[in-house]
Amino acid sequence: MEKRYSILILASREARIRRLVFTQRSVRVLLCGATILLALGGWLLGDYVWMKLKSGNVKQLQLKALAQREELSRLQDQTQSIQTLLADWTGLRETVEASVPPPQRSSTNAHYAITEMQQSLNSLQSELERLIASIPTDWPATGKITSGVGKRVSPLTGKVEFHSGLDIPNPTGTPVYAPGDGTVETTGESNGNGRTVILNHGQGITSQYAHLSKIYVNRGDQVRKGQQIAEVGNTGKSTSPHLHYEVRVNGVPIDPRRGLIKK
Repeated sequence: MEKRYSILILASREARIRRLVFTQRSVRVLLCGATILLALGGWLLGDYVWMKLKSGNVKQLQLKALAQREELSRLQDQTQSIQTLLADWTGLRETVEASVPPPQRSSTNAHYAITEMQQSLNSLQSELERLIASIPTDWPATGKITSGVGKRVSPLTGKVEFHSGLDIPNPTGTPVYAPGDGTVETTGESNGNGRTVILNHGQGITSQYAHLSKIYVNRGDQVRKGQQIAEVGNTGKSTSPHLHYEVRVNGVPIDPRRGLIKK
């Protein structure tokens, strides 16, 4: 015989006693229903919290993208000014020489003044050429880009994350070249990036090369644009051989495909 459970309800001394009778089956149904309601409530709460966190992550990604655009615009304006100065330096020299009256050009004082100005202009030209050569405008490796700078679904976690560089697939051993003159700031293992090289190009610009198989430079080395610094690999948290290439301006990752120098 199925068990029964009773609940006695006494509202007052004069009132009749009321009895609620539950069978064992009805108790199980009520418990199951309560469990389902609790589980549904927990799921709704968890979903709400997850949406809040996701909304916060999207906002952070949007702020990073805005900072990236501002830094790239600033750098483009700066390099455009450098290019303009370099293009005009010859005209500046001619203007200075033309400003000296013809009768005085042969005088000793005028000759020294012009020579000193020419030396200053030559120094300016050398400095501008050095600045332009240090900007990473060349590509470190050839190949099709499979992942750019911005939001993407991580192949490792399956979550939407901010990707701070370019992924360029290539066979292990493919040469990696310096895209601009610079100083080797860091070499070695770097968390999930595997073997990594970071170059400092000055003016707040750095470039990073990750998942390398071999490294040919050491910290403190001076490298020239086009010099081989490493080989493509599959070290660190990587699903296949490729080069992860980053360019940062004052610590903010920018997209090198947009061009650091306006042409």
